[in-house]
Amino acid sequence: MLSVAAVARPPVARLLRDDRWLTRTLDLIWDQYFFDTPRVNQVRVNFGGIWKSRLGLITMTEDEATTFIQINGLLRSPDTPEFVTTVTVAHEMVHYAHGFGSPLPRRYKHPHRGGIVKRELLRRGMSYDYDQYDRWVYGQWYDYYARAIGSANAAD
Repeated sequence: MLSVAAVARPPVARLLRDDRWLTRTLDLIWDQYFFDTPRVNQVRVNFGGIWKSRLGLITMTEDEATTFIQINGLLRSPDTPEFVTTVTVAHEMVHYAHGFGSPLPRRYKHPHRGGIVKRELLRRGMSYDYDQYDRWVYGQWYDYYARAIGSANAAD
Protein backbone atom coordinates (compact mmCIF):
# COMPACT_ATOMS: atom_id res chain seq x y z
CA MET A 1 0.00 0.00 0.00
CA LEU A 2 1.31 3.46 -0.93
CA SER A 3 1.59 6.15 1.67
CA VAL A 4 -0.29 9.40 1.28
CA ALA A 5 3.02 11.18 0.76
CA ALA A 6 3.86 8.89 -2.15
CA VAL A 7 0.54 9.61 -3.86
CA ALA A 8 -0.04 13.28 -3.04
CA ARG A 9 1.72 15.81 -5.20
CA PRO A 10 2.83 19.19 -3.91
CA PRO A 11 0.96 22.16 -5.38
CA VAL A 12 3.78 22.83 -7.85
CA ALA A 13 1.50 24.44 -10.45
CA ARG A 14 0.52 27.07 -7.87
CA LEU A 15 4.18 28.03 -7.54
CA LEU A 16 5.10 28.10 -11.23
CA ARG A 17 3.78 31.40 -12.51
CA ASP A 18 6.32 32.06 -15.18
CA ASP A 19 6.03 33.31 -18.76
CA ARG A 20 5.15 29.80 -20.01
CA TRP A 21 2.25 29.66 -17.53
CA LEU A 22 1.19 33.10 -18.73
CA THR A 23 1.29 31.95 -22.37
CA ARG A 24 -0.94 28.97 -21.50
CA THR A 25 -3.29 31.36 -19.69
CA LEU A 26 -3.49 33.57 -22.79
CA ASP A 27 -4.18 30.56 -25.01
CA LEU A 28 -6.94 29.29 -22.71
CA ILE A 29 -8.57 32.73 -22.57
CA TRP A 30 -8.33 33.06 -26.35
CA ASP A 31 -9.89 29.63 -26.90
CA GLN A 32 -12.66 30.08 -24.33
CA TYR A 33 -13.62 33.74 -24.62
CA PHE A 34 -12.03 35.21 -27.77
CA PHE A 35 -12.50 32.34 -30.24
CA ASP A 36 -14.06 34.82 -32.68
CA THR A 37 -10.98 37.08 -32.63
CA PRO A 38 -8.45 36.12 -35.29
CA ARG A 39 -4.80 35.92 -34.29
CA VAL A 40 -3.47 38.00 -37.17
CA ASN A 41 0.09 38.40 -35.93
CA GLN A 42 2.42 36.83 -33.41
CA VAL A 43 1.24 37.54 -29.85
CA ARG A 44 3.70 37.28 -26.98
CA VAL A 45 2.84 37.63 -23.32
CA ASN A 46 5.22 37.97 -20.40
CA PHE A 47 5.51 39.37 -16.92
CA GLY A 48 6.85 42.90 -16.99
CA GLY A 49 7.73 45.49 -14.41
CA ILE A 50 6.08 46.08 -11.08
CA TRP A 51 3.74 49.00 -11.60
CA LYS A 52 1.58 50.71 -9.01
CA SER A 53 -1.24 51.80 -11.27
CA ARG A 54 -1.06 49.44 -14.24
CA LEU A 55 -1.85 45.74 -14.33
CA GLY A 56 -1.24 45.17 -18.03
CA LEU A 57 0.03 46.79 -21.20
CA ILE A 58 -0.35 45.95 -24.88
CA THR A 59 1.95 47.25 -27.61
CA MET A 60 2.81 46.28 -31.16
CA THR A 61 5.95 46.45 -33.25
CA GLU A 62 6.06 49.14 -35.91
CA ASP A 63 5.78 46.55 -38.69
CA GLU A 64 2.71 45.04 -36.92
CA ALA A 65 4.31 41.58 -36.96
CA THR A 66 4.25 41.09 -33.19
CA THR A 67 2.00 42.17 -30.35
CA PHE A 68 3.48 42.25 -26.86
CA ILE A 69 1.31 41.92 -23.78
CA GLN A 70 3.06 42.67 -20.51
CA ILE A 71 1.48 41.74 -17.21
CA ASN A 72 2.41 43.43 -13.92
CA GLY A 73 5.23 41.45 -12.31
CA LEU A 74 3.36 41.29 -8.99
CA LEU A 75 0.78 39.02 -10.62
CA ARG A 76 3.50 36.37 -10.86
CA SER A 77 3.19 35.78 -7.11
CA PRO A 78 0.95 32.88 -6.01
CA ASP A 79 -0.34 35.31 -3.35
CA THR A 80 -2.15 37.21 -6.11
CA PRO A 81 -5.50 35.56 -6.87
CA GLU A 82 -5.42 33.83 -10.24
CA PHE A 83 -8.60 35.60 -11.37
CA VAL A 84 -6.68 38.91 -11.26
CA THR A 85 -4.22 37.59 -13.85
CA THR A 86 -7.00 35.99 -15.90
CA VAL A 87 -9.03 39.19 -16.14
CA THR A 88 -5.93 41.31 -16.74
CA VAL A 89 -4.93 39.14 -19.70
CA ALA A 90 -8.53 39.19 -20.95
CA HIS A 91 -8.57 43.00 -20.59
CA GLU A 92 -5.55 43.22 -22.89
CA MET A 93 -7.25 40.78 -25.27
CA VAL A 94 -10.22 43.15 -25.50
CA HIS A 95 -7.79 45.85 -26.65
CA TYR A 96 -6.34 43.42 -29.20
CA ALA A 97 -9.83 42.54 -30.50
CA HIS A 98 -10.70 46.25 -30.71
CA GLY A 99 -7.61 47.04 -32.79
CA PHE A 100 -5.42 48.54 -30.08
CA GLY A 101 -2.00 46.89 -30.09
CA SER A 102 -3.03 44.68 -33.00
CA PRO A 103 -3.36 44.96 -36.79
CA LEU A 104 -7.12 44.41 -36.53
CA PRO A 105 -9.32 47.35 -37.52
CA ARG A 106 -9.74 49.89 -34.73
CA ARG A 107 -13.34 49.68 -33.53
CA TYR A 108 -13.35 52.69 -31.21
CA LYS A 109 -11.59 56.04 -30.99
CA HIS A 110 -10.53 55.52 -27.35
CA PRO A 111 -9.62 52.17 -25.72
CA HIS A 112 -11.48 52.67 -22.40
CA ARG A 113 -14.11 55.37 -22.90
CA GLY A 114 -17.60 54.52 -21.72
CA GLY A 115 -16.60 51.28 -20.01
CA ILE A 116 -16.18 49.39 -23.28
CA VAL A 117 -13.63 46.97 -21.83
CA LYS A 118 -15.88 45.95 -18.95
CA ARG A 119 -18.91 45.64 -21.24
CA GLU A 120 -16.92 43.45 -23.63
CA LEU A 121 -15.67 41.17 -20.84
CA LEU A 122 -19.20 40.75 -19.50
CA ARG A 123 -20.57 40.14 -23.00
CA ARG A 124 -18.01 37.39 -23.46
CA GLY A 125 -19.13 35.58 -20.31
CA MET A 126 -16.55 36.74 -17.78
CA SER A 127 -18.94 38.39 -15.30
CA TYR A 128 -18.09 36.10 -12.37
CA ASP A 129 -14.32 36.51 -12.79
CA TYR A 130 -14.72 40.21 -13.47
CA ASP A 131 -16.76 40.78 -10.29
CA GLN A 132 -14.09 39.01 -8.19
CA TYR A 133 -11.35 40.97 -9.96
CA ASP A 134 -13.15 44.28 -9.48
CA ARG A 135 -13.67 43.72 -5.75
CA TRP A 136 -10.06 42.60 -5.21
CA VAL A 137 -8.40 45.32 -7.28
CA TYR A 138 -10.45 48.18 -5.86
CA GLY A 139 -10.42 46.79 -2.33
CA GLN A 140 -6.94 45.34 -1.94
CA TRP A 141 -4.53 46.23 -4.75
CA TYR A 142 -2.86 49.31 -3.24
CA ASP A 143 -2.33 47.63 0.14
CA TYR A 144 -1.03 44.51 -1.63
CA TYR A 145 1.32 46.65 -3.73
CA ALA A 146 2.59 48.53 -0.64
CA ARG A 147 3.27 45.28 1.23
CA ALA A 148 5.07 43.79 -1.77
CA ILE A 149 7.22 46.87 -2.31
CA GLY A 150 7.89 47.11 1.43
CA SER A 151 9.01 43.46 1.46
CA ALA A 152 11.26 44.03 -1.54
CA ASN A 153 12.86 47.11 0.04
CA ALA A 154 13.37 45.26 3.35
CA ALA A 155 15.25 42.51 1.48
CA ASP A 156 17.71 45.01 -0.05
